[in-house]
Amino acid sequence: MYYTGIDLHKKTSFITTINESGKVVFRHNFPNKEERILDYFVNLDGPTKIVIESMCSWYWLYDLLTAHNFNVVISNPLKTKAIASAKIKNDKVDSHMLAQLLRADLIATVHVCSLKTRKLKELLRHRRRLVQDATRMKNRIHMLLMKNNTSIPVSDLFGARGMKYLKEIELPIYHQKQLKSYLTLYGQLTKQIEPLTKRIGHLAKKDPLAKLLMTIPGIGPLTAMFVIAEIEDISRFPSYRNLASYAGLVPCLDASADKSRTGRITKQGSPYLRTALVEAAQVIPRMKKSRLNIFYRKRIVRAGYQKAIVATAHKILQYVYYVLKNQTPYLEKYPAGA
Repeated sequence: MYYTGIDLHKKTSFITTINESGKVVFRHNFPNKEERILDYFVNLDGPTKIVIESMCSWYWLYDLLTAHNFNVVISNPLKTKAIASAKIKNDKVDSHMLAQLLRADLIATVHVCSLKTRKLKELLRHRRRLVQDATRMKNRIHMLLMKNNTSIPVSDLFGARGMKYLKEIELPIYHQKQLKSYLTLYGQLTKQIEPLTKRIGHLAKKDPLAKLLMTIPGIGPLTAMFVIAEIEDISRFPSYRNLASYAGLVPCLDASADKSRTGRITKQGSPYLRTALVEAAQVIPRMKKSRLNIFYRKRIVRAGYQKAIVATAHKILQYVYYVLKNQTPYLEKYPAGA
């Protein structure tokens, strides 16, 4: 049995293969050409386990190798660094260290979603990025108006009346050109966002898990689909605490002997799941008749707005866990016991 570590980059992949005793059998820096890499593994004189360090572009290599029945895992770079950090770091050392950790069964792996879930993730993340770009355009327009000390006569600057006002307003010529450019970009982005939002809403209506999640206060179609895409399989998590850790909604812990100190949330794991839950929590203050609103109001008195929102997001995630685990809708009021 061989063990192979791959340090993947944009243009090249450094591959190191070792045998069961840890001796290097082969190492080479390959260009990222599918036929070259595949030819190397096909011509190995024995079976091999392969580890790739997680990065933004691992999809193509993982799919290529698994399609040809190779045993491939994706390593968690943060945990791998904690196990095997070194003063000297280069592609040769990294790929060799990955192979050695794989041989010793010390690789901290990450969950690899199915192709269907990956497509859903890409759809949701694409929409989120477009929304973020549209928000940047809105912020730049607000900044232009502030630079010219312009009062805004409408409550919604980007509603129908607000857009009419922006098209008619007179600014210095150098700012007028910027405003026109920002408005054009904003309009193009909103045209791209609207069909994506409708498509995601249509998916949520057909998905039974999304229907269950939308019974929880604060969770709409977009948040429900984000939760489904990021979690995929709730059985991966033994308890809601493990799920909260995956979302990065648990506090940091610094403990030594009989002393321990908790800090801010870790923000490790899925930033998309965490953001979706925080956005859901921000709706709760307006939902006066829900138990989550009562929980939020108690927290805001003790800890302030930001911590109350994060605590509410954690509580929503707890409800999410049990709704998905038990396959039952959220109930605002439980029936009286017999």
